[in-house]
Amino acid sequence: MDITLHNLPKISLNKWYAGMHWTKRKKIKDNYTQIVRSQFGSLLSRDNTYKVEYHFTFKSRPLDASNCVAMVKMIEDIIFETDSYKVVKEIVITSSKGLEDKVLISVKSDKQSWIDIEDINGGGDGNNEIN
Repeated sequence: MDITLHNLPKISLNKWYAGMHWTKRKKIKDNYTQIVRSQFGSLLSRDNTYKVEYHFTFKSRPLDASNCVAMVKMIEDIIFETDSYKVVKEIVITSSKGLEDKVLISVKSDKQSWIDIEDINGGGDGNNEIN
């Protein structure tokens, strides 16, 4: 399954832990929840195990891959029913310069074959239906 999320605010791990007050982190997390839910309304079930790849692209000043961890964690908390080590078995993070700020998330379930979900901006019908 491929999920593409557009226009997420760029939050580096360095910034996240550089003494940022918890209320500011909560506001960022709430903003992420709203953006992610508007582009991907499903929850990935706790009944499967997953391997997940996150590929971030940034129009300017790309973050190094390890600095994308704060964004990965927020996304993971939103799209998975649970992100327990029993469910999310492996993650891979890459980062590069691109034409837009976005993240392509490739999810492979050990119990299901690959399926495609078209995102709202991807030319689909806008309903995030499984095709």
